[in-house]
Amino acid sequence: MASAPPLRIWLYSAVLMASVLALLALLRWAPWRAPDYAIANHTRQFLAAPPSGGKVRVLGLGSSLLWAATPPALVPIALPGIDWMRMTKPGPGIGYLEPSLDIIDRNPPDILVIDENILLPDQDNVIMDQLRQDFILESKGLAFRLAGDVRLAPPQAYAALVDQREAFACATVPADIRRRETLKNAANIQLVFNNPAVNPQLIRRLQRLAQRGVRIVLLELRRAEWVEQIIAPEKQRWLSRLRQALPPGPNIHYLTSPHYAQQDLHCDGSHMNAAGARLFAPWWATQLQQLRDGR
Repeated sequence: MASAPPLRIWLYSAVLMASVLALLALLRWAPWRAPDYAIANHTRQFLAAPPSGGKVRVLGLGSSLLWAATPPALVPIALPGIDWMRMTKPGPGIGYLEPSLDIIDRNPPDILVIDENILLPDQDNVIMDQLRQDFILESKGLAFRLAGDVRLAPPQAYAALVDQREAFACATVPADIRRRETLKNAANIQLVFNNPAVNPQLIRRLQRLAQRGVRIVLLELRRAEWVEQIIAPEKQRWLSRLRQALPPGPNIHYLTSPHYAQQDLHCDGSHMNAAGARLFAPWWATQLQQLRDGR
């Protein structure tokens, strides 16, 4: 019968694992790490620059739904008197947009647009899941460098500030696969909205900003109508909880994007494609102009 390893082996293993996790955490949250630092620095530059010609400064924070709806080439065209910038990240939750909130606290914009998806809470075990993913990617990257095996090459990380330079790119897939994946995504969205929590730290930050005179706009970006029908019960319950946690007021406004009768305006049932963004642009420009005028 094999004997158990000495106690010191277990101790050494635990110390090694703790060191690896600490290193991965440092690499993940260090202030110089992109995209966290790049986004925060871009936000700082936007808010620190003197307003040009008395323009109203509008900053948006959101998910990739906001990126897809507001491509860089469309929105600024019809915005006289407005400086507009938005920073986005993939998926729900505040994620690596959070460092920008400290900059916003110190130097707030006139108007802060919040895509409601980033008020969704982080999922359970999201930190450990990400650490495991980072560990796997680093391990595969090392194996790739040592062995030169293309199958071991890790996927490319999200490119910081790509949403500032490029339009959201819809994947080209056959219609039957697209519909199957859209249904799968709708089921996942139901699970996300089924979480009753609303990010309490972000709620408190928004309340403090509103008390300081910053106008807060909570923007609901609608998905394709048939997806909206699937997720409606869970989504409406969550939106009701959001309004209870952050009631409308003089400096807190709620906006919902239009319902479009046209089909095929979303590339995956959630993100607007180029045609959808072109329809959205004049509506969004009008909303920003009304906010500029205090309406």
